[in-house]
Amino acid sequence: MADIESASLLEPEEAAACLPLSQEPGWNQTEADWAMMLKAGHAPTVRDGDRRPRASAVALPMGDRIGWISMVLVTAALQRQGIAQGLVGDCINWHEARFLAPHLDATPAGQPLYRRMGFQPLCGLMRLTGPGGVPAEEIGLRTATQSDLDWILPLDQVVFGGDRSYVLNDLLARPGAVALVRADHTGFVLSRAGRTATQIGPLIAPDTEAALELLRAALGRIEGPVMIDAFDDQPAIAALLKARGFCEQRPFLRMARGLSAPLGDPARLFAAAGPELG
Repeated sequence: MADIESASLLEPEEAAACLPLSQEPGWNQTEADWAMMLKAGHAPTVRDGDRRPRASAVALPMGDRIGWISMVLVTAALQRQGIAQGLVGDCINWHEARFLAPHLDATPAGQPLYRRMGFQPLCGLMRLTGPGGVPAEEIGLRTATQSDLDWILPLDQVVFGGDRSYVLNDLLARPGAVALVRADHTGFVLSRAGRTATQIGPLIAPDTEAALELLRAALGRIEGPVMIDAFDDQPAIAALLKARGFCEQRPFLRMARGLSAPLGDPARLFAAAGPELG
């Protein structure tokens, strides 16, 4: 491998160059996902002598309280050299200089490192994967439009606890995205087509039954493989998915520095947007 250069920052136009980093471990992100994050955040990287990104992390500001750390990736040949810790430390410093509490969704392999760096557990999630395409009734539901952002964005801020408006704007604007809302403006579900599967989330609803209605409807509109990151505190979501043949793929642990409990209103948050988007 070519010589490694000192850390620098990724630019939005490098989204395509970052794809090999997320493809190597089999992650689901697309070039559109990378472009959104690189445009919104601070993204330190390590490059090889040909200027190709070989490691990454992204610090995403989400309002005036939450900072999200995403896309912590190191190509296999450079692992176990402290590179991930250095990039995550850069993201922590960037967030905390702006008085944002750093958050992330950690895999079991990453949790020891993050604990050493001062992160505390907030809640657990489980990724489930399976097929879509089962039609469902959509009583009281309809397709989301751009005008729905007028109430979706403030609702998401209250429930999630931070402002990720640029994420929801981007997801709703993607061609062919499945996005549904409750007619009474109390809940919604978004999705995004990924490299290997369509990710459903975020899913926000006033109660469990409303969340299940949104989930059934979204699954009915999506063909092919689906993945959902369901919160452990909302067991009805996993139960419905397993009854449809979904399998557990991997757990995540939502963690934060400087907080011991989730912000927002977790009782109304049923599925995440993904470990990279909160």
